[in-house]
Amino acid sequence: MNRFLASTALLAFATPAAHAQPRWKLTETLRLGGAETGPTAFFIAKSIEADAKGRIFVYDRKTQDIRVFAPDGKLVRVIGRDGSGPGELRNAEGIILARDGKLWVRDAANARFSVFSAEGVFEKSWTTKFCMSQGAWTPQLDRAGRIVDQDCIVSAGRALNQAVLAYHTDMSRVDTLFDVPDCGSREFAQSGTWITPVPRGMRFREIPFAPRTLTAIGATGALWCTTNSAKYEIVRTTPGVRDTVRIARAAPRIPVTSAEHDSIVADIESKGPTGLDFGRIPKEKPVIDRLTIDDQGRLWVRHTNARGAIEFDIYDERGRFLATAELGVYKSTTYQPLTVRGDNVYAVVLDDDDVQHVVRFHITR
Repeated sequence: MNRFLASTALLAFATPAAHAQPRWKLTETLRLGGAETGPTAFFIAKSIEADAKGRIFVYDRKTQDIRVFAPDGKLVRVIGRDGSGPGELRNAEGIILARDGKLWVRDAANARFSVFSAEGVFEKSWTTKFCMSQGAWTPQLDRAGRIVDQDCIVSAGRALNQAVLAYHTDMSRVDTLFDVPDCGSREFAQSGTWITPVPRGMRFREIPFAPRTLTAIGATGALWCTTNSAKYEIVRTTPGVRDTVRIARAAPRIPVTSAEHDSIVADIESKGPTGLDFGRIPKEKPVIDRLTIDDQGRLWVRHTNARGAIEFDIYDERGRFLATAELGVYKSTTYQPLTVRGDNVYAVVLDDDDVQHVVRFHITR
């Protein structure tokens, strides 16, 4: 059963039975990667985009460049390089294609956006103040073509509240839409983290399979939030709008196997004892792995099914269930990019040697 809370009324929609549930098919149609050197040697593929021509843009954080591939996988060009000069990047956090086809890069360490033409020619930069590192930048484009993003409001050199911002792509101004609604708590985040003292402070390390707070911001600035990924409960809130959408579904519990537990311990302690309390690793996996918004404003909820395959439940902007799509048994972490553009899903998957590959999947509805 899907349940949506709108205003003060609870609207109930029956989820189709498993045998009748709408399913979208995801078929692998292109795989890039596996090379030791060259354009298909990916090290830290951080962001993926695709344009109307089917060209694929892959930003690699280690090499600080963006590689552009034709729909058949042939290299078209390489954009950018490591540095602080015009058209160079330093610890960039992600990319997005604007409505006019220009490529925007959040070049945080250089305190600017860098903008390239559709053909990869550097055009201009926009110096701005970012008060937080996003790690992976996942903005949206609204109907006016503005880039909608989450950041702090910086005033007089001090970081203020988290806000939803809209950047005009003519670089004329930045609109502050509203403060980011609360989702989760610091106490809950710390409950899934190993915190250990080090000589110059504290070290924070996420506990594998620990439930987390997950969020995704849509093009209108609406916030999709699950405060505890151990439960299939997602809320969408939009400041200034009375209706709140709430999704809740029953979900199977998937155990953390002994082999998975032992592998985590061996990997963490491969360089020597750490003193971490491995008894804090949960016995069950979260029921939600990730929230992603596609280019149509649909919510993709990633989870793992009983066969170990990656699955997505897809909802429209109002929270109505559309379909389930199974990606298959692939090794792909929740921190690696996932981009949905038109009829294709683009993802980073790992082979048996943990080498990164960029894979395109076609959606058949």
